[in-house]
Amino acid sequence: MKRKLVQMGKHTLMTAIPSKWINKHNLKKGDFIEFTEIDNKLIATSTVEIFEKKTEINLISSTTMVVWRSIQPTYTSGYDEVKIKFKDEKALQLIENDINNLIGFEIVETRKDFVIVKSVSKQLDEEFPTILRRVFFILKNMMETTEQSLKNRSKFKEIKSLENTINRYTMFLKRIINRRGYKYPHYMYLLVTFLELTANHLDYIRRDFKNNPKKKIIEQEIKDFNKILEFNNKIYDLYYNYNDEKFNNIAEELPHFKWFDKIKDPEIKFNFKAITEYLVQISRQIKALNT
Repeated sequence: MKRKLVQMGKHTLMTAIPSKWINKHNLKKGDFIEFTEIDNKLIATSTVEIFEKKTEINLISSTTMVVWRSIQPTYTSGYDEVKIKFKDEKALQLIENDINNLIGFEIVETRKDFVIVKSVSKQLDEEFPTILRRVFFILKNMMETTEQSLKNRSKFKEIKSLENTINRYTMFLKRIINRRGYKYPHYMYLLVTFLELTANHLDYIRRDFKNNPKKKIIEQEIKDFNKILEFNNKIYDLYYNYNDEKFNNIAEELPHFKWFDKIKDPEIKFNFKAITEYLVQISRQIKALNT
């Protein structure tokens, strides 16, 4: 929508804020809004308490995948209250299990054919930097545990719980981005998504060895994974201590193209390549955030 600028005084131009946006954010006279400049954009952000977003979903199936994939988008989209309708009582246990994996969501009402879920932790929205750093640390822990697991299979069992934790945290970070915004939301959303996908492929390695207990681990795989571990440390340092020289060094490595040619196992090679590809993509989002 377009708004015409009107002269107000000698040095000031003014325009009207759309009433639809004002009503949506429950703004009134005396409230403050914050302006952020990004290139040729001037972004207005409400500083008042975010209004409650409500929605409802109908579960047409009680399978694990349908229940989870119906609930999860309402969470990451930033809804505060969700009414979940279901026909099969079996869905209730699945709903309860899934809600336990969503930070700040709780079931506040249960009936025979629906439940109401509400957000009970809006104050956590302010903890984005802390939770993001936690994700980086847990991913580093997953990398180190995987490296140990390639030498000692008994360590593989520890990876799943770490991956579950990263899933919970990254979903919460996506929720905050969609609720509160971010200076470059598209770049940060992708960065968080690639962190999650990196963790997923570490867990795929665990699953592969679990499903193939007689699979042998060769020295080349351990050697190449050590490169991944070091590469991940560079990505972490790039985010928290950015400079162009570090980015240029990372960009020139191209690990997903040339590091794993000696690995014969197709499953291992695929996951190693995917992990480094996502780490490269994270570095590109970091570059964009600092441009």
